[in-house]
Amino acid sequence: MIRSLYLLALGLLIALFGCSNSEYAPGAGENDYLASLGLKDFVVIRSKGKTVTLGTDEESASIKDRPSMKSYFDYDFLIGKHEVTCKEMKLDCDDSLPATDVTYFDAILYANKKSKAEGFDTAYSYTNLMFDANHSCIGIDGLIFRPLVNAYRLPTEAEWIYVANMGWKPEQAWHNGNSDFKLHAVCSAFTDRNGVCDMAGNAMEWVYDLWVPFHTVDVVDYVGGKASEGVEERVLKGGSYNNDPASLHVYNRGDVYMVASSTKANYVGFRLAFGAIPNPLYLDKQGKEVLQKYTVMVRTNTVKQFIDKPLSKMVFRDDSRDVLVYVDFNDASAPVLELNTGVSAYHPDISPDGKFVAFCTGVEGISGKSKVYVTRLDESDSSLIELPAESAAIPRFRVLENGDTVIVYVNDAGSNKEEDAFAKQETWQVRFSKGKFGKPEKLFDGGYHGGVSKNDRLAVSGARLLRANVNGQPEIWYNQNQACNVSLSQGGENKTLFLDFGGKTGRKFVGESYGTHERALIADSTGKLLTSVASPEGFSFDHTEWILASDSFFVATITDMNGSHKKVVLVNSYTGEMLSLVEGEELWHPVFWAHDRDKNSRWDYDSLGLYYSESGQATHYLTQKMPVLWTFRDSAEVVALGNSHMQAAVAPDLLSMPAINLSTIPCDMHCIENLYETYISTHFSHLKYLVVGIDFDLWDEYEPGESMALNFGDAPGFRYDYNHDYWRGEIDSAFVERAVEVAEAYKMQSDIIDPRGWMRTECISDWGSDGKEFADVVVDSTWSDDSRRYELNYAQLDKILKIAEQHDVMVIGLITPVSPYYKKTGSYGRHGMRRSDAEILIERLKTVESKTKNFVLMDENKMGNHDYLGDVAYDYDHLCWTGAEKLTARLDSLLIKLESKR
Repeated sequence: MIRSLYLLALGLLIALFGCSNSEYAPGAGENDYLASLGLKDFVVIRSKGKTVTLGTDEESASIKDRPSMKSYFDYDFLIGKHEVTCKEMKLDCDDSLPATDVTYFDAILYANKKSKAEGFDTAYSYTNLMFDANHSCIGIDGLIFRPLVNAYRLPTEAEWIYVANMGWKPEQAWHNGNSDFKLHAVCSAFTDRNGVCDMAGNAMEWVYDLWVPFHTVDVVDYVGGKASEGVEERVLKGGSYNNDPASLHVYNRGDVYMVASSTKANYVGFRLAFGAIPNPLYLDKQGKEVLQKYTVMVRTNTVKQFIDKPLSKMVFRDDSRDVLVYVDFNDASAPVLELNTGVSAYHPDISPDGKFVAFCTGVEGISGKSKVYVTRLDESDSSLIELPAESAAIPRFRVLENGDTVIVYVNDAGSNKEEDAFAKQETWQVRFSKGKFGKPEKLFDGGYHGGVSKNDRLAVSGARLLRANVNGQPEIWYNQNQACNVSLSQGGENKTLFLDFGGKTGRKFVGESYGTHERALIADSTGKLLTSVASPEGFSFDHTEWILASDSFFVATITDMNGSHKKVVLVNSYTGEMLSLVEGEELWHPVFWAHDRDKNSRWDYDSLGLYYSESGQATHYLTQKMPVLWTFRDSAEVVALGNSHMQAAVAPDLLSMPAINLSTIPCDMHCIENLYETYISTHFSHLKYLVVGIDFDLWDEYEPGESMALNFGDAPGFRYDYNHDYWRGEIDSAFVERAVEVAEAYKMQSDIIDPRGWMRTECISDWGSDGKEFADVVVDSTWSDDSRRYELNYAQLDKILKIAEQHDVMVIGLITPVSPYYKKTGSYGRHGMRRSDAEILIERLKTVESKTKNFVLMDENKMGNHDYLGDVAYDYDHLCWTGAEKLTARLDSLLIKLESKR
């Protein structure tokens, strides 16, 4: 059990001794807050003390839906009777229809708007919004969910399932058998006895949760996953007018493809919930409870723009839990990771190369023995490297004029107020190279732990007094007024940043009175005050530090009137502008590292390899495939291109020739031709065979170029490549290393793509004689009455053949198998096209094969009359790993045969 036993016992007592078994409020009294609100079109769910099962243990279910997990409720809530409508959102569509084609962000912004309009607090806070050309929200900086307030919000997955179980009848909802493949008015199909409708059909629905795997543990008040590294995948619930009712289960957690917060679809909408969640529980991907909530308040690109540095990292101390915490702003999601030091860690400092963090066990202003350790900012190696000194405190990295990296430290970080005591303190430095310490050497008498200049001519300290060592001579600055949190800049100007206690000298310089730490003061290299920065009204600064190699920006903790260190901010010392970075309970001793990377490199690291976009990209598979492309450009002899069918069907490692799978989603023949002409034909000098997916049932999905636009979005990496003619003959190892590095930062959470681009999928669908007696048809098969789009796709295939001929490349047109059940329908596959039209197209392709020297047709579907039977599939039209092994073996035999004739 993850949550405390108290909550579970409380829930069980309520379940055993509650006054009513009704799931809905049976005339609750005026003291029932939720019932007393009388919210229009909402019903009270009596879930307190009850339990719900999430996921399933059925072996036939998707791996994303397994295993089952029980969640107990410690609260009641309200749920909307129907999906939010076009009228309610004031969208340009029929008033009675569900509001669809909205992002997750659109949904939560509407929830906030409704809360404000009705006089409630809001469930979501944020710092910045980003919109696309259609005024849809595609990104939110600093998004925080506030579960403890009574407000409109998205339901959690647990809440949604609990309600859906009360009336789960997909066959009576709007589905692909009765909807004519379009939305219908809300509550115009099945409505349960309490007035709740459309849980199983009409439109799929956003819920609050981030997707993480379920685990075989019982939880209380589950609200989903907590953001970590990689692309954030959201949970979608229910079915839509596209789905076969037999394929719908209350445990299903997503769509055909991965769903991100910025995803939009004309069959995805949402309904609202209302009410506080008193003890929200998040899980990480390993099934562990996320006890501490650190919220990154800003996007990584915003940080880069604020400080004009492409790379940045931060480490701070969580004083409430006695741990160091690491935020990597080079990563797409700026993951917050706890460092496993195993000892109390204070005053961290990041090495100049950004690979290590040093810290000590002592605290500024307190005398006594202290140890200094260094550890890697790398989860794979958390071992500690101990500085060999009897006592060492407040470590600071710096680079000497000769290029050596050293750590400066003091032997005692106690108060420097008394002259005799300060004289007994010492400042030391020690060389640190390749993860090892050199021999420590003494620099000065006196504990100058505020920093030492590059040339050793200035050192500062501030544990009561602002002391300085100038050219070997001790001085006291700031008129002997009290000072602390001293930091010497390393940008070349040797500025001293410090805090005071609102003393006489500070008030005179500022020109007004202020309280303790309400001003950050900055002095020049002689101790003369230059400027000051005011803290936000009602707050004060603490733990101020210059960022690496800067005289302009510093990082600080913001403290409220109760002394709680709730937020870390970046501050522009010239303008006073602040950028909120992270929120939490007790955030101490932040240190911020920023770097220009290699200034001598000809590559623009703001763009190179950044194939990820928060907006525009329907999925992010191509984000993962681009480093595969660059890594194997000089060795691959076989390249597979196509959509999700091909991505799951061809396993490059099983071929006898060097191969990669660059299939992406979505990808029609326009997409395949684009990738082949611009990237593959240009860079793959050893390419002999191009395997292209002939999935003509998808040729109606997109207008020419649309599928590429959905893959590219506004990702800088693709624009960078396009603007430089795709780097013909210019790629070097630095380019490839950066592309791989960026892709690793933006990796997906749930989809497993191997190093050569194959997506290994689970075997959860049976195409054999004991298989399911249904299969989804999500597009009306009559679309092929208009042949324009598939003729345009056919023309792209012809273009591919001509380019391939020029490069002596053989093209294999692969038709992947789909469920044989489609033989019982009028549709070729899930996305339609009449079977009779498909047969005509296949005969046409056979004619091309007979007349073209460099084209071979490999039809593994055979209009459903194939031998891919049994446990070979992921779903109705995607193979699983066993099916892929079978298909790839046949492809390999064909390649060997073709190779023997070359």
